[in-house]
Amino acid sequence: MSIAKTKRIKLFCGINVRGVLTNDHVSRKRKGLGTTVLTFNDAHKRPNPAHKQRTAIVTLETIVWLPVLAILLAAVIEMGLIMTGTMHVAAASRLGAKLAAETMGLSPATTIGTANDIKMSVDEYLQNAGYETISNGGVISAGVRLQHSVLGGDSDVSAGGTCPEFVPPDFPALPSGAVRVGVCVNVTEVSPNLLRTFGFDTTNVTIEMFTTYPYEL
Repeated sequence: MSIAKTKRIKLFCGINVRGVLTNDHVSRKRKGLGTTVLTFNDAHKRPNPAHKQRTAIVTLETIVWLPVLAILLAAVIEMGLIMTGTMHVAAASRLGAKLAAETMGLSPATTIGTANDIKMSVDEYLQNAGYETISNGGVISAGVRLQHSVLGGDSDVSAGGTCPEFVPPDFPALPSGAVRVGVCVNVTEVSPNLLRTFGFDTTNVTIEMFTTYPYEL
């Protein structure tokens, strides 16, 4: 059986190091000027079954948990992009309602023209927010719906796509002299649909945001 010995070793750099030397692991040769040269043999390279078992367990855990972590990471990215897109669509609906409320001469006869103008402004806002897509020709809003009750009329039109109609009880009745603008954008326009492979497909999901303003003119 090897006996561990504690010795003070003087290395080539001249630094004294105190360590534990085992006769099985170290063969010592004394050279000139009192310098001790340490030569390690292969005794310390003996296979360790416990180390191999731990390595196998870590590898197995990595194989099992790596897909789960990838799904969680994709979900966090997807939800973050959808939330950010929702805030931009809400801001676009507020912009559309403000433009409608400030439109001179808004009436049932001019509703469709006003809705088309609002859609152009909404698309420009969303493109400036970074949602312009080549596949859709740079026009990313699924639709803009304008409803107003100005000059005793009650007009409800859609421009450039389909937003749901303002039908109670989903939407309260529009007060007299008010405008309501809805903006609808497909979720795939604001996020890359990362979870489709895992069964969470947002291809046919739409973000719908609506804003009501009083008519100001």
